[in-house]
Amino acid sequence: MTREYKQLLQHFPREEKEFIEKIIDICQQVEMTYSYRLTAFLNPKQDEIAHSIAGYFQLRYFTSRSLVSTEFSRGIIAPDYYRLDEQDFDMAFVELSYPRKYASLTHSQILGTLVNRLGIKRQHIGDILLEEEHTYVLLDRRFVPLLVSEVQKVARTPVEWTEVDRKSISVKHSFDAETEQILVSSLRIDKLVSTVFRIPRSRASQLIEARQVKVDYHIVEQVGKTMEEGQLISVRGFGRVRVAKLIGYSKQGKVKLEVEVIRK
Repeated sequence: MTREYKQLLQHFPREEKEFIEKIIDICQQVEMTYSYRLTAFLNPKQDEIAHSIAGYFQLRYFTSRSLVSTEFSRGIIAPDYYRLDEQDFDMAFVELSYPRKYASLTHSQILGTLVNRLGIKRQHIGDILLEEEHTYVLLDRRFVPLLVSEVQKVARTPVEWTEVDRKSISVKHSFDAETEQILVSSLRIDKLVSTVFRIPRSRASQLIEARQVKVDYHIVEQVGKTMEEGQLISVRGFGRVRVAKLIGYSKQGKVKLEVEVIRK
């Protein structure tokens, strides 16, 4: 990697270094071949980074989130002549059918089965949408035939798979949050988790040390990590909280925050 690209890395979080290098490589491929390239499924933070790097190379960037508002999306990096064709995202929605009267399947059960039975990486699977009467999986289209032929059970529950038109799906944002205001003695992650999810701070520390907590989709093990505005904390089994705004300080010196919370 040239000095110029190493300097580019300095503008992004260190934990994204490997991802950034992949996007730089994709951009270089587009420049060399003058044809578009497709990314894996990206979380919102990665989607922003990919868009920024494509702009640095003066290339066009398209996200599947512009077509269907899912949390994980695919990106297309392309030369200036390219005109978007939805089919180029090469992804599919597949409906998962099972006897709901007798069983209930969770997000982790479905994801674990797909990764283990299909032998594919998480990056090839987008959202898993759990609705009251329907369950949908968004994934790389090339794995649909394998999914249909190889996965007949999830957690011992018999299942069937049917590809559906994405226009027939009304995506409900499972990550839509409620806004709250809280007081914390500091912006340490253990104190935020403890306050938001109403658990002892010792329990919050245990969750962090057990690698059950992520910040912006990356596992965190430092209980004293200081959080910043805009960062998203995910706590397995409890939910998510985004630090939306630092409002100010109370008379007692505590930090007053506006947070967006999703509780499981």
